[in-house]
Amino acid sequence: MELLVSELYIMVAAICGGLTVIIYTRGRYGNSEINTKLKNRYNEYIAELEYENKKLKGKVNQAKQPVRVSAEAAEDPLSAISEVVEGLMPHLPPSIRPLVKSKKAVDFITNYVQQNPEAVKDLISKFTKQQPNPGSKDNSTAMEQTL
Repeated sequence: MELLVSELYIMVAAICGGLTVIIYTRGRYGNSEINTKLKNRYNEYIAELEYENKKLKGKVNQAKQPVRVSAEAAEDPLSAISEVVEGLMPHLPPSIRPLVKSKKAVDFITNYVQQNPEAVKDLISKFTKQQPNPGSKDNSTAMEQTL
């Protein structure tokens, strides 16, 4: 009789263990439809974060790039205006960008360039990192540091 009782205890323990495993696995893995929805949400969230990260890295890299003017454009100040303006656009606040793109502003800049070609050449040489004359070297390094 003792043997029978111990066998019953072992059988009850095995059944309880089996039921515990079944309950645990259902609770852990649950309804596959719900788990699939949760996984999809997590995947969408991660994809959105990666997209935002790439977009922000692109903006940071664009902001780090210095304003450059080609050597051909540096010779003619009128042709360099568009390159300088396009190079400065990402660094300007969004509220000022439409002002720079306006026709009146472009006309004003064109008139200034036509009236003061030497001052504009000095300014453009600072962007191209060419020094037009040795006398203005101190002024140009100060301007490069401020940009």
